[in-house]
Amino acid sequence: MTSTAEVGYADLFKQDRSHPHWAYDYAQRLIERHGPGRRVVIQTSMSPSGRFHVGNFRDTACAYLIHRALRRLGQDSLILLSFDDYDPIRPSQAARQPELAGYGARPLGAATERSTRICRRYIAELKRMGICPAEADADGRTPADAAWQTHYQHERYLAGTYVLLQSRYLRGAGKLGKLLGQAPEHLFSVYCEQCGRGTTRNLELGRDRVRYACDSCGALTTTRRIELVKPAWALDWTLRVTHEGIDCEPAGQDHCSAGSTMDRTRVIYREYLRAHQPVIVPYGLVRQSGERGKISGSRGGGLTLSDLMRVMPPQLILFLYGRPNCLSDFRIGLDFPAFVSYYDAYDRFLAKARAGDRRAAVLHGLITDEGDENVALPGMRRVLGLLQSCCYDVERVTAILGPAAAERVRHAHAWLASHGPRWIDRTAAAAPEGLLPDGDLPERWDRGSYRTLYLTLFGTESGPPLRRLTEIFGRDALVAAVRAYRDHGERPLRARVLAQLRPDEADAC
Repeated sequence: MTSTAEVGYADLFKQDRSHPHWAYDYAQRLIERHGPGRRVVIQTSMSPSGRFHVGNFRDTACAYLIHRALRRLGQDSLILLSFDDYDPIRPSQAARQPELAGYGARPLGAATERSTRICRRYIAELKRMGICPAEADADGRTPADAAWQTHYQHERYLAGTYVLLQSRYLRGAGKLGKLLGQAPEHLFSVYCEQCGRGTTRNLELGRDRVRYACDSCGALTTTRRIELVKPAWALDWTLRVTHEGIDCEPAGQDHCSAGSTMDRTRVIYREYLRAHQPVIVPYGLVRQSGERGKISGSRGGGLTLSDLMRVMPPQLILFLYGRPNCLSDFRIGLDFPAFVSYYDAYDRFLAKARAGDRRAAVLHGLITDEGDENVALPGMRRVLGLLQSCCYDVERVTAILGPAAAERVRHAHAWLASHGPRWIDRTAAAAPEGLLPDGDLPERWDRGSYRTLYLTLFGTESGPPLRRLTEIFGRDALVAAVRAYRDHGERPLRARVLAQLRPDEADAC
């Protein structure tokens, strides 16, 4: 029989694939462990070292889908969003970002304005996604009995929330060091009382004090302010899990591999805390299309939830995150092939859910409470094509497709405005080769006269069909625009098209 020690970290990746969705596997494990009457606490945590991006969101999406699965199984559940703003700011990051100047090695939460802005933006995004409740305040705070809580670790540490457990860890530093295979003095870092930086070396660990030397300001002192003594990440995580009673936590696969936090801390739970390690939900990387590495918010890159919500409804975004197994990596991008494929896949998924496909119906129940309408929406390719041919007029396209398609039309328009490609941008270097006869529209058309018309009206060699232009602007407006170019070199219809697409650019034409 294989022992738990021999199984090692691979045990973290086991799944029961008989469930209709992976979220139900983890939900069932939690119910079996804790029983049907207990509230299950699921933590999603992240560090505001930079703006939160689509890779960070996978952590929260996994927590949310398991929360939904628990609720549908009749189990009470709470999501706890923890902002790890007691982590130190890397000196290299402080050196290249002006607003962090002087904050290197200090807690992220010390740069209050920046940290607050990053966290509040994410809370606002989660509200728009329908994940964070609308009644939460701008910081994500809710009443104590709500099914959503938001914690800020900088605030909680300095308030002394964890002092009792911090003191317990200090007293047990010797045993903890043996269990983790580290020197006890390396298990803690102290934020210097004098300069506030974590550039300290522990000289002596006491039961209720730490003597340290600070490499930044030269302080050599003993502190009794246990709230300034931050356990190393592995211990910091177990401390908060213990205090908050966390039962489940998603974690990137790099945190679940051999020698990682989730692997190494199992011995802490088993032999020191005498408790279960939370149910861990390993998830794969989210990469952006065309990029090989991880997305880095601290370097200022990466798509955000706002970028996705500008062009997709929340249910489609949750579908993209819930469709693959959580263990799988996936890519996300907003180039034309990717964008259209998301809508095509979502429409096929909705059709399967309507037809009674079990897995599709289960996933549909996880991503929305809304009833499934029987109205099939037009495909995204068609919507984009109509917007192009209708000169980006949202109201006109919505009238053609019907009010049920209004949201999809708005998202398609937002994608065109931000990402393209757009016919109005394909400007030609050539000037019109002779204006149309007498500044009027000809009776008979050929390829050359069409080209001349588009060059005259828009500065492009092609565009929407002439019949569509006539419907939108009217023949008199087309004639007036040809004469405006002949007499003044102006293109009023181009300005009108750009006003529909990007109002801020209309004045530039």
